[in-house]
Amino acid sequence: MIAAEVAEQPIVTKLLNMGTLTQVGLAAMRRESELMGLPLVEVLQSHDLISERHLAQAYAELNGLRFLDLSRRTPSRAWVLTLPENIARRKCCLLFGEVSGQLVATVADPVDLSVQAAITGRFERPIQFVVSPRYQINEVIDDIYGSARERGARLADITPLSSSVETTSATGLNMLEQFDSILDEAVDRRASDVHLEPEKDRLRVRLRIDGRMMEVRAYPLDAAPPLISRVKILSNMDITERRLPQDGRFSHRSFDQYIDVRVAVIPTANGERVTLRLLSQDRTGLTLETLGMGIELRQAFERLIHRPYGIILLTGPTGSGKTTTLYAALQCINSVDKHIITIEDPVEYHIAGVNQVSVDSEFGVSFAAALRSILRHDPDVIMVGEIRDEETAHLALEAALTGHLVFATLHTNSAIGAVARLLDMGCEPYLVASALIGVMAQRLVRRICENCKRPYEPNETERRIMNVPLDRTGMEIYRGIGCSRCLRSGYFDRVGVFDFVAFDTTLSRLVMEEASADDMQEYADKHGAITLREDAITKVREGYTTLEEALRVTRT
Repeated sequence: MIAAEVAEQPIVTKLLNMGTLTQVGLAAMRRESELMGLPLVEVLQSHDLISERHLAQAYAELNGLRFLDLSRRTPSRAWVLTLPENIARRKCCLLFGEVSGQLVATVADPVDLSVQAAITGRFERPIQFVVSPRYQINEVIDDIYGSARERGARLADITPLSSSVETTSATGLNMLEQFDSILDEAVDRRASDVHLEPEKDRLRVRLRIDGRMMEVRAYPLDAAPPLISRVKILSNMDITERRLPQDGRFSHRSFDQYIDVRVAVIPTANGERVTLRLLSQDRTGLTLETLGMGIELRQAFERLIHRPYGIILLTGPTGSGKTTTLYAALQCINSVDKHIITIEDPVEYHIAGVNQVSVDSEFGVSFAAALRSILRHDPDVIMVGEIRDEETAHLALEAALTGHLVFATLHTNSAIGAVARLLDMGCEPYLVASALIGVMAQRLVRRICENCKRPYEPNETERRIMNVPLDRTGMEIYRGIGCSRCLRSGYFDRVGVFDFVAFDTTLSRLVMEEASADDMQEYADKHGAITLREDAITKVREGYTTLEEALRVTRT
């Protein structure tokens, strides 16, 4: 619950008692609030029925906090600048200063816990929170942070790139603070990756949020060397090497959580390019259900993962969530009476009770070498992070035939396509037919933001795509209209769509006979296989995603 919702009823009651607002007007305001996806008090404010100052005073009174008028009290510039600008702007908060040995932070929304976490996570000391009007906080942000950027530009003797992007200089602002600020913004926006990309005249910073790239800021090109050196030092890389690709990892505390960061650096024509993959250390809530599997699919998949032996393949392009699904499957079967070993490149998340081996080609620890070795450690379940070559494929299939349950990932576009991929690698048809018990292909679609989710009746074209009778009335599907929570995109987070095939005797015989992929797909379709498009359309009907997103991800 946000502060606007907490303050809503007392403010509405006061306006009604004063005669400033009628019941008819209130009903109209509520309709506008629902349509726009905004709190009612913000709609009242937009119609000049309440001021931001009165709203802030109500927030403070309702939450037992002090009201701070920033037009009368000036915050400490030094303390304000200790908080990254992107956090101050996105959370509408300021570190006001220090009073009697205690830090004072002023916020516009005192109930939003993420605002408090954004501040307390950076300082290991007590913090007193007060409330100020949103417009006053924004004015101070523009003044203090704007002046700091201008000073940095003068020190570096540079011209800002554009008024629409944030610029700085290696000699202007502390690049260590800037790097922490970039990571904090990425975590705050739920980004999976951070890209530092040198261009001809600038260093561009982009985030991948819910699978889509978004530019968030840019720096002058002279800011790249210290920023990239900072990344290399944290990742234990050679900071003097600029001609060869390097990989590494480190941990970072952002707000109230720790994240693992996988780093890849590669030289380009304009300088070194850096990609950082952000991985949350908290995977306790990871289950097959939270991934988006429907009841029937989940039950069929769970029957397979509880089999005593055989190989189960997860397929799909990079970033489609294959490894996450494998981790969820391992969590499902993990118990004290099972010996589970994984081979990964690298280990992304640590699972209690599971022995995880990291591939290190520099020291001769490849997938094949690690797999050959762990078979001598008496495992019940083996997870192979990726089948990349014929040797690894043969070893995995043979392990599945000798009493082990094997999970592995493979890069193919469909579930049935995994068979052709294994045969192309040189695996014998009889080996594939005997060991393979199931294949799941998957993709990730963006989930509709629950905060601004709105129903609508599909048009004729949309009905045809979903195989809905044109004369059927009352059917609704959903889309997001965009709000501050989802950054006006209409989407928040992602959910999986799946293509699942369980191999029975007949399908295994078709593999043995080297039947065509079309023949195997036809048989699978007739016997209950779930395709990506079908699962995506089901999630449209159930309100998880939009039809446009389903078609984009499952386009063939």
